[in-house]
Amino acid sequence: MRLRLAAVAASVFALGCGSSSPETAPAPVAAPASGPAAAARPTLVATEQYYDIDGSSAGALRDQIGRLGPKDESGKSHDALTVWNLEWTYRTAQQDAGCLLSDVRVTLNVSVTLPRWTPPSAATAQLRQSWQTYLKNVRVHEAGHRTIAERNARDLTAALVGLRGPTCDQAWSDASRTAEKIVADGRAKNREYDVQTKHGQTQGVVLGP
Repeated sequence: MRLRLAAVAASVFALGCGSSSPETAPAPVAAPASGPAAAARPTLVATEQYYDIDGSSAGALRDQIGRLGPKDESGKSHDALTVWNLEWTYRTAQQDAGCLLSDVRVTLNVSVTLPRWTPPSAATAQLRQSWQTYLKNVRVHEAGHRTIAERNARDLTAALVGLRGPTCDQAWSDASRTAEKIVADGRAKNREYDVQTKHGQTQGVVLGP
């Protein structure tokens, strides 16, 4: 039996906030795992970090967010950013019936960057309330990206557990193609989520007045 380290896949997704009339839209709900792969679960490593902004008006806060917000891989700035990547390893074991993947381990790393504001004494009660609502809705949108990532990790785990090929080289090749397809599907679902929610605008990601 020999250990093979599979390639590491990385996918970057971002939230760009705009101004629109908020409409409540629920984040995607993950389906529970089932079948033979249900016992094999991916490992989740989640972190949250912040960038600080200041100001005593909505306009000043929006300006700070535009200048200091996290940038995606294209260099575009966003209000918040969710970055996730998948890592997977497995062992191959040649058997009479072919080569089987075993000891499959999938790790999902998720990092969320959010704005952080400490209200100054000059900030109005209305602005403080607007900020709390805005930040809550930003978290809802980013949680949607994380939900998609977690589902993608479970799909990858289910696909690799028990995968078999006539030879170990074939099993390795099939595993690589399967993983690439699943990761690409995760990218597509995240893009669709941003289009459907207008990067969170339909979920109330609006800092007013």
